[in-house]
Amino acid sequence: MINVRKTLSRFWNSQRGDTAIMFAISAIPVMLAAGAAIDYASYSNAKAHLQAALDSAAIAGAAASGKSNSERATIAEAAFDANLADGPAAGYDIDSEFKVEDGVFIANASVDVPTSIMKLAGVPEMNVSGGAEVGLAGNKKAEIALVLDYSGSMGEVSGSKVKYVAMRDAATKLVSDLTLASPGKVKFGLVPFSHHVYVTLPKAHVKGATGTGNWTGCTQDRKYPQNLTSATPTASDASKWNQAMAPEHADSDCGGYAPNKLIVKPLTTDDAAVKTQLAAMKPYAWTHIALGVEFGYHLLSDNLPFDQGAPKSDTETQKFMIVLTDGMQTEPAFGPGTTRNVAQGEKNLEKLCNNAKADGIRIVTLAFDLYDTSTRARLKNCASDADSFFVADDDTDLSAAFEEIKVSIANEIYLRK
Repeated sequence: MINVRKTLSRFWNSQRGDTAIMFAISAIPVMLAAGAAIDYASYSNAKAHLQAALDSAAIAGAAASGKSNSERATIAEAAFDANLADGPAAGYDIDSEFKVEDGVFIANASVDVPTSIMKLAGVPEMNVSGGAEVGLAGNKKAEIALVLDYSGSMGEVSGSKVKYVAMRDAATKLVSDLTLASPGKVKFGLVPFSHHVYVTLPKAHVKGATGTGNWTGCTQDRKYPQNLTSATPTASDASKWNQAMAPEHADSDCGGYAPNKLIVKPLTTDDAAVKTQLAAMKPYAWTHIALGVEFGYHLLSDNLPFDQGAPKSDTETQKFMIVLTDGMQTEPAFGPGTTRNVAQGEKNLEKLCNNAKADGIRIVTLAFDLYDTSTRARLKNCASDADSFFVADDDTDLSAAFEEIKVSIANEIYLRK
């Protein structure tokens, strides 16, 4: 009996059962909190997807010149459905409305996104809604130079995609959406850069070239200070391209540019050709950000050798340069006297951006998977304003940044409320 009483006493006084019960009870709110975080992530992704589709729809409806209000609504709905077809907000029953009021195209939509864990707390779904308003299209046009880093590091993975693939996909969507919104009113140019730029130029603008016609090959920057301007080359060799290659990366010569389709494409309304080249280009070699911006500046100028750009006097054309890089300047650049080093390339970038902005070019910069604080700061200063500088840590961020850029450009072309 004494042993039985001792056993019962130990059982009665034991804390272990209480601890297990308390743990089970306390685990419920922990699980709900974790589930809420998962559900909220789904909500945020669906909201971003819905808003991007609404932005595209509003732009398409506003840009449909010569159409009735009902036709504009139909065009916007088709654009909305196409952009919503694949992504976090796809597959749900969505309420949407597209209309014109007081010269403004209005797009609204909402959807109830089912929850998973949160339904245990009595929250079976979360409402996601968004809206966009864009003034009806006028006569404004846009010229956009895509200055894109195709150095070797763009072949690495960031998030769920290889970096140059993520860049390609985001840039291609930008071209498609803005062209759809304003057929014939938007020109795009491509400047794929690494440590050289591969380009077709008149022989008169190339050092060492003789005769008439064009020259196609790799070049670095022009001699200082011509490499800070969009001025047409003169008879002086210092003002021409095809200067001597810097010895630092001579082993990464011009041989990889043609096979990787890394050639400058001047401004054009042929969006299909732009997208075809974006699909074909692949990374190669080192990084010369200043050289890319130098050629972007030239593409948007009306000076030879690239005279496809509208003149400065054309107040109906907005000019944009979108500069994306994932790394630091690694290629030497020309400076005063005999100076030629990487630090000079960084200085040249700052001066080029200031000169281009002074000529009315709106510069948008993206630091993609780039963690060097000095280069980030330089890109931020290069941008036209704080809202024109983007940091994208992975492919998802990059896609979102390009959506914001698209809307921002549309704001410049149209009068958005």
